[in-house]
Amino acid sequence: MTSRATRDAWERFQSGAVATARAEILDSWRRSKSNGVDPERLELVHTEIDYESPFVRVGAPVLLGMADLLVGNSTSLALADADGTVTWRWDSDRTVGRELDRVDFGPGSRVGESLAGTNGIGITTKTNRLSLVVGAEHYKQPWHSWACVAAPVVHPVTRRVAGTVNVACRAEDANHLLLVVVRSLVDGVASALSAASTAREKRMLDAHLSFRATATGPVVTIDRQTMIIEDSAAEFGLDRAELWSVVAEAGPSATEVAVGDGLHARLYPVVPGRLDDGVVLVIRRGKSRGLAPSTAAPAVSLGPLEQAELKVITETLAECGGNKTEVAARLGISRGTLYHRLRRYRLA
Repeated sequence: MTSRATRDAWERFQSGAVATARAEILDSWRRSKSNGVDPERLELVHTEIDYESPFVRVGAPVLLGMADLLVGNSTSLALADADGTVTWRWDSDRTVGRELDRVDFGPGSRVGESLAGTNGIGITTKTNRLSLVVGAEHYKQPWHSWACVAAPVVHPVTRRVAGTVNVACRAEDANHLLLVVVRSLVDGVASALSAASTAREKRMLDAHLSFRATATGPVVTIDRQTMIIEDSAAEFGLDRAELWSVVAEAGPSATEVAVGDGLHARLYPVVPGRLDDGVVLVIRRGKSRGLAPSTAAPAVSLGPLEQAELKVITETLAECGGNKTEVAARLGISRGTLYHRLRRYRLA
């Protein structure tokens, strides 16, 4: 659509008439209207930000590495946290910076879709997908002279969205090269986050992936600072700090804890006998139940991944009442493979 056609569509939508626009934009306009966002005035919410957050600390140098190529192009680069708050911004020249300040797009501005309407960061925060918003596609009229491309950065350890990268320019300068730039920046930030991950975090991820492959319930892996959580466990609304407090109080010798209303979790330390290196939790609904006597851990030295496999097998044995056929079916392995594992871990 041309800029004039987009402006006409925006005006028709605001008047309640049928409007034609890209599906992504129309959906966002409808959500913005439903949320009561004012299309004429900025009225943004502001908040304190942490300039030393891991995402800013790692992401800002990556964006600055490309900044030299953008000087003179009337471009702005920004980072936003997972909630859509701008946490860092770089401008190619002072004029761009002053103009963005006038439209209240800067560190501390909360530009999530529910608060600021349709914009690049807002759509990306809502959908976890790359988004392009040009001119009057923005829900707020003061932003109609701008174009922005935003894309989420997925943390390589937690596999959750760590934040958003945003590239902005004047609407008349927008082109699809912006998509190439933002994708390159996202890849760079993700690689930098991976390089900054500690050996302990990588061990947690290895254990988490091992349990996820065979566990019969949602898997969460946690330590004092990090929580790796699957989408299947997101519905439980688990809070990392509260969950860690429960685990720490139970201690490294605990095998099961209550983690919520009607929820229990089997505990598998990444390093047996220690909590500081992280704990894998396999969550299920129902009453607490212990392991069957026949599934006690073997008196052999096992590595972290072997410990993970052993714990899954013993848990499933308990849940199936020792029925080997059902255990093999749940684990997705043959009975022969299961018996081999039982002998290896001295469970048979």
